[in-house]
Amino acid sequence: MNYQSLVRAAVVIAAAVVALVPAIAQEQATGSPVAGTKIAVIDIDRIAAESNAGKVLFDQLKQENDRISAERAKKQQELRDMEARLTSEVLSADAREQLSRDVERKRTDAQRWLEDMQREFQDKQAAGEAQFQEKLAPVVEKVANENGIGLIFRATPGLTFVLDANLDITPLVVQALNQMEPGSGAAASSNPQN
Repeated sequence: MNYQSLVRAAVVIAAAVVALVPAIAQEQATGSPVAGTKIAVIDIDRIAAESNAGKVLFDQLKQENDRISAERAKKQQELRDMEARLTSEVLSADAREQLSRDVERKRTDAQRWLEDMQREFQDKQAAGEAQFQEKLAPVVEKVANENGIGLIFRATPGLTFVLDANLDITPLVVQALNQMEPGSGAAASSNPQN
């Protein structure tokens, strides 16, 4: 989790607390039902790790990463082979100079390719995470409504301290998400116990 995410989470928590303080004060003054508001926490990372939809996303990203890694290893080996030829073969000055230029061009091309692949992977990761969040939002809302929960905090290590494990609705959300998409794709077939 990066610094910006932590700051956003802190702002959301602070806003929720600021919003609750007047409501609690009003409840104490008027006796309205704000005091009955149920609070819960969810762990998004755990939901992603344990749900079928999260496992499918992880598998897709892992396959993409493996493909990029294999191609990168192939390009690195080609470059090493060219560099070995440069140092081991008896070449004329012109041939050595040409091979040296070819090695530099290959190195530059490989670096550009890697930067492009990293950018492309990050874009796919962001898109996959956005799709996961879109699937997750209505499920969290459904679980909250079914359990009469009025406020949900995101469990953020170092920021959210959950002292009562009963507040954690993560397993309920995972179960509801899996019911929405039972046995999704590769994750279900590679993990038949879930």
